[in-house]
Amino acid sequence: MLILTHSAQFLDTLLIYLSKMIKKLLNSLFQPKESTYIDAKIWIQKVLLKERFRKINS
Repeated sequence: MLILTHSAQFLDTLLIYLSKMIKKLLNSLFQPKESTYIDAKIWIQKVLLKERFRKINS
């Protein structure tokens, strides 16, 4: 009887860790990467700066 209660606790904690791991895996697959966000942000800033300086010079 004592073994069954310990195994039930073990399985409960195992399921909790498994669900956390699956959630982290899904988040990493479906959320955009930080590096691509930063790259896009820098590219947009460069384009806006070029347009701004083009208007000032002309």
